Amino acid sequence: MTIPDRDALLCRAIRQKGQTEAQKILTQAEKQAQGIVQDAQQQVNSEFEQHLAKLKQDAFQQAKKLKDGATLKARQMLLHAKEDIMQQLLQETRQQLDRISKEKHYPELLQSIVLQAIRELPGNDFWIQVRQCDQPLINESFCQYISEQSNKNVHLLPEPKSITGGCLAYSYDKRLLVDFSFSALLTRSQPHLRELLAREMVKQP
Repeated sequence: MTIPDRDALLCRAIRQKGQTEAQKILTQAEKQAQGIVQDAQQQVNSEFEQHLAKLKQDAFQQAKKLKDGATLKARQMLLHAKEDIMQQLLQETRQQLDRISKEKHYPELLQSIVLQAIRELPGNDFWIQVRQCDQPLINESFCQYISEQSNKNVHLLPEPKSITGGCLAYSYDKRLLVDFSFSALLTRSQPHLRELLAREMVKQP
């Protein structure tokens, strides 16, 4: 059996030492690589969660904008619908008042309107102004009825007024005016009509 010489033993020792060191380096490199991979995975997961949260937030904001826009549009449509109905109601009321002013019981209605008008004014003597076609109604019996009901005197202004019906009442010195024409009465009734309309629309299913 041949005995290895010193150089051969030295080479073998160096080779074994190298293999050991190489194995240590490989093992350490693997650990470092695993750590790097884990860190990278955690970073990816963190960034993904942040990105996902941002997407969720963006989606929520977009959905909120859409909902708010739809709610606003619905409210606008409801307001337009209410206004359309209100205008139709006013138009129908105007037409009804126009029909009433041509009916046979209109003189009695006009008497009632005149009484309400003069009660808004101070004094005992008043001027009444009506449209031209209603002037013949302000006759002696008409004025006598007003006097009996109010203990006040009514005088007819000779100049007619361009109104749809009803009357204008003036104090005797003509410094004060009360407008009880149909158009003025209808205008003053609009807040009440709008309130009634709002109540009726709330009742709808």
